[in-house]
Amino acid sequence: MNACASGKPAQGSRLARSASVGREIARVLGIPEVCVRVRDLMKTDIGACAPDDDLMTVLLLMRERECGWAPVVNGRGVVCGVITDRDVAMAMLNHPSRGASRLSARDAMTTEVIGCTEEDGLQAVLDLMSAHHVRRLPVLDARRHLRGVISVDDLVRAPQARGIPTPAALVEALRLIISRPRVSDV
Repeated sequence: MNACASGKPAQGSRLARSASVGREIARVLGIPEVCVRVRDLMKTDIGACAPDDDLMTVLLLMRERECGWAPVVNGRGVVCGVITDRDVAMAMLNHPSRGASRLSARDAMTTEVIGCTEEDGLQAVLDLMSAHHVRRLPVLDARRHLRGVISVDDLVRAPQARGIPTPAALVEALRLIISRPRVSDV
């Protein structure tokens, strides 16, 4: 098996020997091997909207943040939903007489919040994204307050380290994420 297929350097390669030497030096010096977690890759400077925000406000937030997704946070600071640009488009199609300024985030958001914690491992997060066909997860604390967001993009861009999903795992996850049935298929 080559390095690309396994996601690891080929045995005997210079990279494999270098990684092995690095681990041995860390072990001798008593430096623990670090496993990358959500907290290491998540973004914390994110925008959120409220359930009563009109969809025009939500769209402006998405444009400002250059992201087609936003968490919906209630008055107690709890994430009560998520909304995507597709959710906004579908709400406007389903209510053509109302328009973006007369529909709220509550009218369009997904209320089943699939999230993770800062301490979660990255493979578990990737598995969660795959199972629910989502590319982003809100990072929540124990009280379901927003701590940040992690996306499949963050995982793809992460340097290879212990705890980072292999390239093969990332490709498979992306395949599963985009395999969501279409509305016409249901």
